[in-house]
Formats: sequence, C-alpha cells, structure tokens
Amino acid sequence: MSHASPRVRLMVMATSHETLGTFFVRQLAFLASHGFDIHAVCSPGPGLALLEGVPGVTTHALPMERRPSPIHDLRSVLDLFRLIRRLRPDIVHAHTPKAGLLGMIAATAAGVRIRLRTIHGLPLLTRKGRLRRVLGQAERLACALSTRTYCVSPSVASVVREMRLCSARKLITLGDGSCAGINLEEFDPHRQSSEQGVRHDLAIPAGALVLCYVGRIALDKGIVVLAEAWKELGPLFPNLHLLLCGGYDPTDPVPSAVLDELRSDARVHMSGEWVTNMPAVYAATDICVLPTFREGLPQVALEAGAMEVPLLATRVPGVVNAVAHGKTGLLVPPRDAKALASSARLLIENAALRRRLGQAGRRFVAERFSETRVNNLLLSDYRTFIGRTQQAEPARTAVHGSAGV
Repeated sequence: MSHASPRVRLMVMATSHETLGTFFVRQLAFLASHGFDIHAVCSPGPGLALLEGVPGVTTHALPMERRPSPIHDLRSVLDLFRLIRRLRPDIVHAHTPKAGLLGMIAATAAGVRIRLRTIHGLPLLTRKGRLRRVLGQAERLACALSTRTYCVSPSVASVVREMRLCSARKLITLGDGSCAGINLEEFDPHRQSSEQGVRHDLAIPAGALVLCYVGRIALDKGIVVLAEAWKELGPLFPNLHLLLCGGYDPTDPVPSAVLDELRSDARVHMSGEWVTNMPAVYAATDICVLPTFREGLPQVALEAGAMEVPLLATRVPGVVNAVAHGKTGLLVPPRDAKALASSARLLIENAALRRRLGQAGRRFVAERFSETRVNNLLLSDYRTFIGRTQQAEPARTAVHGSAGV
C-alpha cells in the first residue's frame, strides 16, 4: 500500500496585503504545484482575497505596521510566534522590511530551521539621524537571525555588503534579481486592447501623450521632483497628460500643497487607489517615469519594459539593474527636476526613440526577469535547503519529508 509523501510547509509573509496580492499570487501557485503547503501571512486587506482559492494556499490576516511601533511590533511578533508554533512550517520566508524583522524574530524563537528573508529595498538610505541608526540595527538583526538573505538586485546587494548589514556568506541574489519575475503573457503589448477604456475612465483624451508614474504616492518615490518637472513640461506640451497610478502612502507623506497643485491641474490624473489591471495602464502609457530616491528592483520598470514602454528613471541602486541607460530607457540623477524634465522632453519629442527603447526593453526583461526563470531559481534554492535540513535531521525528515518537491 503506497502513501502520499507529506508536503513541505512553507510560510510566506509580507507587511502589506498589496505586496502578496500583487506580486506573489502566481509564484505561490507555482510553488504549491511543486509540493508545498503554503501559508500566506500579511496585514488585513483586499490583497488577501486574490490568494484565496489558489490550490495549496491558505491565507492568514495578521496586522503589522510599516513604521517602527514598539507596542504594535511586540504584539505582531507574539501573534506570529503563536501562528508559527501552531502551523510548524518547514520554511519561513519573509518579504519587506518590517515583516522581515518580525518574521525572523518569531521564526527563530519558534525553532524554525530554514529562515529566509528578501531585501526588496533599504528605507534607511533616505533616512537620517536616530531613525537611520535604528533601521540599520533592525536590518542587521534580521540578517543575523536569517538562514539566508536574498537581495532582489545585485546593486542593492552591493550596498548591503558595503554597509555591513549582512554576512556575505548569507547574502545572495538569484540570477539577475527580482522577487517573482514578470508574466510575459500577461504583460504583452500585443495582447492588450483596453487602453482606450483606461483613458476613458480617467478622462484622458484618446490622442493625448501620456507620461505615467506607477507606485505609492510617497516622498521617497520622488513625487515632489516629478511635480517640479511637470511645471516645465506641462506648458511646453499641451497634448501631454500626467497619470499618477497608485495609492497615497501616509507613512511617507508628500506635502499637501504639492498634491493640491497636482489635483488642480486638469491634465493630471490620479487613480487614487490600488490598481490591479496594470497591463491596461501600460497599454495606455507612452512614457513611464520613476523619479524614485531608492529601490530594490522596481517592478514597474520590469512591467513597463515587458509592455514595450520606455522608462525614464533615476540612477539609484536597484533601478540600474532594471534599466539599461540608452538601450531600454533613460536614467537621470535623483532629486534633479531639471534633468528629469530634459530627458522627458527628449522622449516626448522623439517617437522613434520611444519605440526603439520600448522594443529593447521587452527583450531585456524576457532574457533576465521572466517569472519562469525567477520561480525556478527560487524553487531550486528551496530544494537545496530542504535537502540539507533532511541530512542534518533524519528523524525529522520522516515526519516532514519533501518528496515530490
């Protein structure tokens, strides 16, 4: 009589429900199809609904604060510890800074042998004084408690090493980077036909040229710099419209005066909420702009590239691995509104350049960042860790085997 091999229990966590619901649905479905019993943990929100019903995935809503909050953080650690003790996962993999810290503390206390975390970016790079020191110590603690720390890009990994945030033996970037890769079938410009619907919904004229920002409406994302550049671009190009696609982030607020000025402009359009149909947004976009001050590996750059939309972005760690300057997009210094406006003018005035950069962008993304490649690299790394753990704990293997993984 044969018996089915036990599935490996994997707990994946992130602070925000948008993170899991936006970037990880297909990756978790892929891992579930390869023998993992997955438990997805994040703060409550609609993003969890996108994971519900995925075979092999169970969701858990557990509040976590993005900002440092000792009382709330302690409560979250205790809740995570109890959940981990109840579920007894073989692997805990934590994404985003706060979940990375809280998850590593709780998983270590609960005795989980394989504790993985992914650094998506370093908020401390744009902070000063005591907060920067606190964030640095938090990164060091999370790294010290992890079995392995992934970085989503080689340039961020270099910063982590230079700042001595993590032991070099624990630090790795899989392939060329990315957390979950890009679904090249979903993000395919030749399969999109809903751009006019997006323009109609946002009151953008069908023949307008669209400069689009995608991401959190946050200070660190360079919204103030973009607003300054728009003051120059708007009057010069009457057919140009600016689309800000993303929700407001109260933890990193943009000055209200800047937002009020943008909202008062009839050619500035703000989605005002978390957007799920991103391929249609890119299909309605002529130029994608990302004036960010810091990144890990910007998903927007990979999505835009896959959709053959040229990207205008800042030359900061993370971005430099997602955009090849002069080949798939243009890079400018961060916090420089004049340089941003100047490069935007170059793209606005040269349709052939936009087309060439966009077409090269899709090839660039397809070669390096397809979800098939990224997911298989992660699966291979998981298998390596599971094999090592089984060799070290033959008795445990009999209970928590990984056959079929």
